[in-house]
Amino acid sequence: MKDNISRIQAIATKIDEDFDKFFGAVTPPIYENTIYRYPDFESVEAVNKGNSFRYSYGKNKNPTLDAVECKLSQMEKGEAAKCFASGTAAMYTALTNYLEKDDHVVTIKNVYGRIKNFLNDTFTKYGIHTTFVDGKDPKEFEESIRHNTKIIYLESPSTWQLELQDLKAVADIARKHNIKTIIDNTWATPVFQNPMEFGIDMVIHSASKYLGGHSDLVAGVIVASREVINNLPQLGGVLSPYEAGKLMKGLRTLAMRMERHQSNAIQVAKLLEKNSKVSEIRYPGLESYDQFDLANKQMHGFSGLMSFVLECGRDGEKRFINALKHISIGGSWGGFESIIYPIDANESIYDISQMGYKPRQIRLSVGLESIDTVLSDIENALNCI
Repeated sequence: MKDNISRIQAIATKIDEDFDKFFGAVTPPIYENTIYRYPDFESVEAVNKGNSFRYSYGKNKNPTLDAVECKLSQMEKGEAAKCFASGTAAMYTALTNYLEKDDHVVTIKNVYGRIKNFLNDTFTKYGIHTTFVDGKDPKEFEESIRHNTKIIYLESPSTWQLELQDLKAVADIARKHNIKTIIDNTWATPVFQNPMEFGIDMVIHSASKYLGGHSDLVAGVIVASREVINNLPQLGGVLSPYEAGKLMKGLRTLAMRMERHQSNAIQVAKLLEKNSKVSEIRYPGLESYDQFDLANKQMHGFSGLMSFVLECGRDGEKRFINALKHISIGGSWGGFESIIYPIDANESIYDISQMGYKPRQIRLSVGLESIDTVLSDIENALNCI
């Protein structure tokens, strides 16, 4: 783990690839230009023929974005990266890149809700269908493959159930059948997991979470081969230079923040594991976790997101949530602050069971605060049940 943290930190703080380009600026400046001038007719012609490169239109290329994308591709051990205006935009672009009419996708049943909506609603209009599998056994993926399967889409760990897929085994199966693999690596970040090492073709992040790290930007990224990145469809979900500048600042502290997220989260998970008012705790960093061995096999460490199930009724759950004084209620995660979200708040019991979740299941993103503050807040809230 320490070796990868040092590697990520070195990439994040390296300035020699940017130094001359940005006139010695330690932090690459934010280029807000929409249009860049050509000096003459010949330079326009050379660029259009692919014989020369110049920045021309901010929607396509931008120096600030280039600097961020360079670091992200190195962090994920890919050839190139492309940033987007949101994680959702990155996910939709990734699917659109590979899918055509009447194709087939295999993914996990607890995949991120927006992806499930895309696959169940948007892509079915074009005859594209999806098989949802539990995902813990690689054989499930192979057994679901059809003659028209184009993508296996992974999310490991998933963001509510924290379930893992065996990345190498699935990548080997996909390659054997000439199928592309995509993974949402937002939970682990490049600090704790590098899926391309196991043969995964494309890595996606919601950079609004840990990569940005401060709950102050919305962004997404795709990392893949240079050929794939250069040929991604242009759907207009472009990240602004200003947001790219904020993302760059987040990357500079990513490795150190993830170490703190991990150390805080493990202490919280152990507290919840021992409390009789918690019937289940889902966190891959616990030795008692059912996929702990796989987690150690393919990950360098563990981030700050977990979920747990309270042993109480709905009124007890409300008392727990409302008793929290420091931890906030919120729908996202991965920032500096600890934040919590109860699935009961917006889903019926029927919908919860259909999605594979449990009543009183709560998602907790453990932040970077003093661990004593976080533990005390949770203990006091549990005592109110």
